[in-house]
Amino acid sequence: MPMEIDVTQRLATIAEATLEIVATGGLDGVSIRSVAKRIGGSTTLVTNYLPTREALLRNAIEHAFQSWGGEIDQVVAGEEAADRLGAVARWSVTTTGDDQVLRRLFMEILGRSGPDSEALGVLREDSRRSLDLLGEAARDAGAGDAAFTADVLHLVLRGFYVSSLEDPERWEDGRMPGLVDRLVSLLTAGRRAP
Repeated sequence: MPMEIDVTQRLATIAEATLEIVATGGLDGVSIRSVAKRIGGSTTLVTNYLPTREALLRNAIEHAFQSWGGEIDQVVAGEEAADRLGAVARWSVTTTGDDQVLRRLFMEILGRSGPDSEALGVLREDSRRSLDLLGEAARDAGAGDAAFTADVLHLVLRGFYVSSLEDPERWEDGRMPGLVDRLVSLLTAGRRAP
């Protein structure tokens, strides 16, 4: 009887190995061979699931986004509708686990990938989902112009990704919650009546 493989777990293992390689060697270190070596298998073990380097990068990003999706669901689940915008913004400026590595990976993909890149496509989809989430939260918060509020916060939060890489001591987690709380307060000061 053939051994049953948990495909989801295998893809997660490959994603984690890919991120470990990015952490130590940057984007240039990622290859099917290096990932196979990291997980202790042959290149076929990787290519059975992800046939290209581009697919490896896409998988690593999708794995992270699935994890973040679960986190953000927990964050907003305990909040009143009017407070979700601040909760989403504060969560977006925390740094835990592989967040720094992922930000580096995102920046490298944004700077190096062509328009047809699978990984860039996943980043673009996440960006749009993030903007939609902010828009919903801004409407729930009663922002006078929810679309504008979402746009401003989206740009600030994405800018934080870059700033946290450029100067991590200055833009550390302790500074950011107060900053985004103040910005959310300013953007929702003209709340419409519920």
